[in-house]
Amino acid sequence: MGHKIAGILFDIGGVLVALDGVPSMAKLLGVEPRHEALHAMWIASPSVVAHETGKIDAAAFAAGVVADLRLPVTADRFLQDFCNWPTGLLPGALQLLDEIPDTYHVAALSNTSAVHWDKIRAMGLVDRFDQTYLSHQIGCLKPATEAFLVALEGMGLSPSDVLFLDDGLRNIDAAVKLGMHAHVARGPEEARRVLAQYGVVPSSAGAYTRP
Repeated sequence: MGHKIAGILFDIGGVLVALDGVPSMAKLLGVEPRHEALHAMWIASPSVVAHETGKIDAAAFAAGVVADLRLPVTADRFLQDFCNWPTGLLPGALQLLDEIPDTYHVAALSNTSAVHWDKIRAMGLVDRFDQTYLSHQIGCLKPATEAFLVALEGMGLSPSDVLFLDDGLRNIDAAVKLGMHAHVARGPEEARRVLAQYGVVPSSAGAYTRP
């Protein structure tokens, strides 16, 4: 790649952390587990937007989502399942972050909730980032331009100096429109390939097997 980047902005769910949301929602709705279609349906729910921007609590969110999407479960059951959507780190996630040289500014921009973030924090990711920009804390969701601008301002970098990795195409498109370098990366292996293209990490997959 011709451009020298100074910062890397990671989405978390689907890139570094395994989420069970797509298959869980597909099963409840009786549809095929297609990521983009279900993601669009998810963020079209007013209750999802309100919760993931920190405006309503988990109980109100669960009741609202069940109503918004006409889910065939109780609010309590949905919330119980929702809390378990983050299932763990994807293989190689921490190793990949640890390989990024300290000369790069590394941050996270994630659509998430306080419930999920409490679980993700316990996975050891937080200290790998210089900053985290979380929708329930910053009050806005990707793919809104505002969410990206909050992260860019906090990183102190211009869009053209930042590489953004996300598992959602709509978010990638929004970042590209802002002038960022942005690529779909579904898992650490795909993220590694992109980072290697930019000269950030070696292209060798050996990092995944080292002790």
